[in-house]
Amino acid sequence: MSIAEAKHEGSNVYLWFICLVAGAGGILFGYDVVVVSGTTSQVSELYDFSPGQLGFFVSSVLVGCGVGSFCSGFIADRFGRKSLIVLASVLIFVSALWSGFANGATQLIIARLIGGMGIGAATMVCPLYISEVAPEEHRGRLVTLYQFTITIGIVICVFVNYGIFNYAEANQGNESLSETWKWFAVENSWRAMFTAEALPGLVFLACTAFLPETPRWLTKKGRDAEALKVLERINGEERASVVEAEIQAAVKDETDVKLGDLFTAKLSRPLLLSVIICFFAEACGIAAVMYYGPDIFEAAGFSLGGALGGFGTIAVVNMLATIAALRFMDTLGRKKLLLIGSVGALISHLIIGVLFLNDAVGIPVVVAINAFVAFFAAAIGPVKFVFISEVFPNRIRGQAISVASLSIWLTSAAVAQLFPVMRASMDAGYIFFIFAFVLLVSLPIIRKMMPETKGKTIEELELTFVRH
Repeated sequence: MSIAEAKHEGSNVYLWFICLVAGAGGILFGYDVVVVSGTTSQVSELYDFSPGQLGFFVSSVLVGCGVGSFCSGFIADRFGRKSLIVLASVLIFVSALWSGFANGATQLIIARLIGGMGIGAATMVCPLYISEVAPEEHRGRLVTLYQFTITIGIVICVFVNYGIFNYAEANQGNESLSETWKWFAVENSWRAMFTAEALPGLVFLACTAFLPETPRWLTKKGRDAEALKVLERINGEERASVVEAEIQAAVKDETDVKLGDLFTAKLSRPLLLSVIICFFAEACGIAAVMYYGPDIFEAAGFSLGGALGGFGTIAVVNMLATIAALRFMDTLGRKKLLLIGSVGALISHLIIGVLFLNDAVGIPVVVAINAFVAFFAAAIGPVKFVFISEVFPNRIRGQAISVASLSIWLTSAAVAQLFPVMRASMDAGYIFFIFAFVLLVSLPIIRKMMPETKGKTIEELELTFVRH
């Protein structure tokens, strides 16, 4: 009996619950993506950063993400997906507190690096976890859920930052506040912005207690009874036995692998495709918009308070557009959705560039940037996470996703580092033309090289990528 023929009698409620808990790591990622955007002006002024130093401060978390992502594959394969999720939540919690109370620029950057390691690990393991517990007919939608939780984190952070900023502005002359609180939340409100991340970090850590280990990892470690128990709760008894048999067959054919095996002929194709897709997804400029959004809006004529408020529209559009990805990921498919999103993002960048070069300010710039964010959130962002989570064989999936994810963080770090330097040397319009060119180059590569993965089990995809 095939998986498709087996009757599904499992608990969809339980499946969605554990995927929501694992996906909650995306809330922390989203929060961390934009928390720095509300602090750049204050921190740069406090420590007298040059454009290059500001870029390093912003990109430091992404460097940490790269380290965390690269190391997480070994941890996930050796100690389990759940163990890595717990470790990631601890690192994020510690980083949030240390960033808020850092004594000097060096400590602040170290704290951000540690947080980045947690974010990088979470970004690698959370989609991996979801892909390994979700039935193939729901996998695209459920992995996209991780991208959706990222957008929720962004929305939360934007409005937390905006609230803290307004509180600080309103209480500048309030003598009734204690000196400690005034120093922390009014005179150095950036500290409160960073520290606020500790609360969702603590909640995420508590929720990990409810996660089971993934059936594929349990089977790989010879813990078949535990794997079957998890599968039965997700799929029902009849289908669970079929799924477990398929996983066991795949595991039986596996041999011990090293990281270097990724670069052999059989595995190099999915690795190359994953790295390329991740590179283009980040090189299209999303890091510039998310990390420097308020600065971009200030360049478009807004005050700092207005820029933070305008940035809130980006967060909301980002979240709403990701809902579209939840709908279309398993209907249109990964490849078609990515192509549509890339064309839309390219056109948006061209419009943004023209507006800046013609000194347009205010609402037109906000609308054009929101259009780019919408196309990214509805297609480019979710597809990269879904694709890299499902194209590698079980025996090396953790390490493979780590290497592929490294492309995300290195590219994001480069964009975050270079954007303020480029802003100091050229008009913003030319920068967005560069992002448009990146998307133009990506279109024929995606169309020619990327296969469709919709509706296939992870084991079927292994046959597609590895044995042919």
